[in-house]
Amino acid sequence: MITEELLHLLITVQLLSATGALAPGPLFMTNLIYGSYGGWKTGFKMALGHMLVEFPLYLAIGLGLISLMYMADVKIYLGITGGIVMIAFGILQFTRLRKRKNYVSNTNIAFKKHGPLLMGVLLSAFNPFFILWWIFIGSTFIYGTISILSYYGLPLIYMSHVWMDFVWLTFTAHMAFLGRNLLKEKFYNFFIAALSLLLVVFGIHFISKSLWSVSILPL
Repeated sequence: MITEELLHLLITVQLLSATGALAPGPLFMTNLIYGSYGGWKTGFKMALGHMLVEFPLYLAIGLGLISLMYMADVKIYLGITGGIVMIAFGILQFTRLRKRKNYVSNTNIAFKKHGPLLMGVLLSAFNPFFILWWIFIGSTFIYGTISILSYYGLPLIYMSHVWMDFVWLTFTAHMAFLGRNLLKEKFYNFFIAALSLLLVVFGIHFISKSLWSVSILPL
């Protein structure tokens, strides 16, 4: 029956979505940094920026327009650019911590307002592993959607996937904000520094993986 097939599809979407949405990575680490001073709103903006890249990619796979992504040089370009973005953002956080005693109150308005949305876009668009996840894992439920609901079902099934990104990033950003209020400034600065360092390591990992196929992280 079509209802049983649809139920199985929805379950598959939730299980596969969890492997991507809940996995720690550059987007998650950056979300904690922003969330520590901006709360749940920054997490929502990160998820929105992520969706602005993800939904067109999702449709491109469903419509068969994704063959270009199989090209090795495209993967290398994405990995290098994404790694540079991560390293630059991580270093920026170290600079802010070093130059300004009160990190949060001195953060400029543009950084607060537009940073989460922009980083959500950049860390998604230039993350080759995110794109490969959609090509090799996410595509399984995309094609399942087409076979059961035709192309008209693609937006509906995407909604059943993307809610997890919004809930997870919003929740973790809020928890980071609560944690900041509980931590003394010394420990809070250490928390931000640790996340920033991890982001730099992710950036080096992306570049190394793209150029030499050498992983420095167990990913």
